[in-house]
Amino acid sequence: KKKDASASGYGTQSERVGKDSVKNFDCCSLTLQPCRNPVVTKEGYLFDKEAILEYVITKKNEYKRKLKQYEKQLKKDENEKK
Repeated sequence: KKKDASASGYGTQSERVGKDSVKNFDCCSLTLQPCRNPVVTKEGYLFDKEAILEYVITKKNEYKRKLKQYEKQLKKDENEKK
């Protein structure tokens, strides 16, 4: 078993990571495209400011839509109980 584990590279730190697994240094962590207006977090993650704003707006709209669906379902449930 030990021989198989060492041959496969499982559990070792000497295994090489392929180019597909690592993003380029100057690329956004969301879009994986080169940043035009870079923003770096305290932890060192690189984002494009435009990508962050698009993500926030998309999620905000999604939450509004889900909240409306939830309120609609609550009204429907309330009407069924009567």
